[in-house]
Amino acid sequence: MQLLMWITVIAVAAGLLGAGLYFQLRRQALQSDPVLIRSCYLGGSALLLGNWLVPMI
Repeated sequence: MQLLMWITVIAVAAGLLGAGLYFQLRRQALQSDPVLIRSCYLGGSALLLGNWLVPMI
């Protein structure tokens, strides 16, 4: 069960980072909001960092 949760968190974090990268690369064509891009990066990074730090507690 713990492995499934770990894989799910990693997949969601990678998806958020990928979405942020996609919106940043196509910012002009999509007229992406910089807040959207930052929130994707921040959310993905927070999930990865939290997934790494929580087991240490």
